Amino acid sequence: MRKSLRLALAAATGVAVFATGAAITVATPAGAVSAALLADSAVSAPKLGGDLFIPPYGSDKITFTFDIEDPYYAAAGKDPSNKDVKKGDPKYKVWARFTTDSSASTVSWHGADVTQLGSSTAATLPTKATMSGSIPVSSSDKPGDKWQLQLLRLTADKSEPSVTDDAWKSADTPLTFDVKAATRVTGMRVDPDPIYLKSGKEIDIFVEFQLEKYGDEKITDVRLESKSSDDYYSLGTGLETDGKSYHDSSAFDYSTATGTWDFKVSVERGSKKYAFTKSFSVYKSGSSKVKSKIKFYASPTKVKKGKSTKLYGKVYRGSKAWSKKFVKLYFKKKGTKKWKFVTYLKATSTGKFTKTVKPKYNGYWIVTATGTGYTYGTKSNIKYVSIVKKK
Repeated sequence: MRKSLRLALAAATGVAVFATGAAITVATPAGAVSAALLADSAVSAPKLGGDLFIPPYGSDKITFTFDIEDPYYAAAGKDPSNKDVKKGDPKYKVWARFTTDSSASTVSWHGADVTQLGSSTAATLPTKATMSGSIPVSSSDKPGDKWQLQLLRLTADKSEPSVTDDAWKSADTPLTFDVKAATRVTGMRVDPDPIYLKSGKEIDIFVEFQLEKYGDEKITDVRLESKSSDDYYSLGTGLETDGKSYHDSSAFDYSTATGTWDFKVSVERGSKKYAFTKSFSVYKSGSSKVKSKIKFYASPTKVKKGKSTKLYGKVYRGSKAWSKKFVKLYFKKKGTKKWKFVTYLKATSTGKFTKTVKPKYNGYWIVTATGTGYTYGTKSNIKYVSIVKKK
């Protein structure tokens, strides 16, 4: 469906995979985390968010929380470095580090963020406090099940320089967890590209893409939208698929805005939303064009009921093969006047296409190729296929 006024979108490009700074609340999948971290009862094993995957672009955070026992000074006094402390001042600081590959011969550790405790003004001090932190993750990181997170608890008087390698050696066993691969939309294609509009005619537009799934990805919107106006064509989510690729078609008329357009696929994974785009161009027609042609065959042309026939041929642009061109297959039942669209066929790099069908009725078959700004569209010869009675 086409609309003259485009709805406001969160972002046309560059939509964040994770909401920056937001906690990830989906439960961690069973088996995703190793045995308990930090046997010391003063600090509990951290709880990681469930949306553990690499962002397809940009950067974001994997959040975690953990509990710390006896977190505050119960009365005014001195800390271990003999500095004055007040009731409710935090006793400890916690540092965190992570690695993306704990199986490497030399493990490379990176700093993770921890939000340190502030002072408590409660009349009755809590015996436990929940702390939080985050691990930075970017599209350049590698997925895997060898990521690790390690926490180190020191008294609050310790400063950053005191967190040495020797100090980390005293920390407990790291937590191992699995970070999944990024969601990817690949193979985005618009045919024809560029698009040349012609007065009084509609131009059929074919779109195709693949969705690489590593979680619960869902396609939430597919559209063609102008980057310089409010013009767009919505294809929705009811696309045809063969299990590997998705495809659909629309039609542009002469009133369609010219200029740069985006083919945009919006995908949702868990609570996160992001978009993938491919640009293409729309012009008014007027350039000189090359003729095209289709040679079309059927074998056999007489088939027994329930048996198959092979429809095949080759599409040309000028005198050469029209490489990877999508053509349309139509059927017309004998005795009727209307052609019915059957399916798209994708030509090979040498222009050849093929389709095996089981005819239900006597009738006619034809293949068409949509024109572009540089090539005229064309129709093939018509092939008649009849069904013969079994002997």
